[in-house]
Amino acid sequence: MFTDSTNKHPHWISACQRFTANQNVAEIAELAGMNPQTLRNKLNPDQPHELTVAELIAITQASNGDETLFDGALFCCGLTAIAIPESEKGPSLAHQVIDTTAKVAGLGAQALTVVESGRVTKGQRNALVGAATAAMGNLALLITEIEHKYQAIPSLSCALDMARMAAGA
Repeated sequence: MFTDSTNKHPHWISACQRFTANQNVAEIAELAGMNPQTLRNKLNPDQPHELTVAELIAITQASNGDETLFDGALFCCGLTAIAIPESEKGPSLAHQVIDTTAKVAGLGAQALTVVESGRVTKGQRNALVGAATAAMGNLALLITEIEHKYQAIPSLSCALDMARMAAGA
């Protein structure tokens, strides 16, 4: 009934543990249309049952977009993804830059604390991963904002060049 978890992916195992620690698994299972015990088994690395992609998507949606499981799966492949939340009007560009800088500085402070202590606990590692993910999310939002805000500039520049040529300048 139980399998040896030493051959499995450690990032996935960690993601499953963090997800079950931070979420109400029974409630999410109900929202995702799953049996709560089945979901618990599929999130337990010592059980042979595994999540399907469709279940992973349903669980992520039922948990209001908790990306923990996706992050763990992608990290096992050497990949990462950042969710870009949809918002009608985000903070100003200057505010986003300051917020991103603060998050990166906080990440640096946490990293120094870990280095000075000489060891990393599971809680510290999870906090560092969370802080790094938040900083990357802010950078992705900043990039998206810059792209949206300034995407019309090449067209405007081209239109001005055409107007100058038509005017004989």
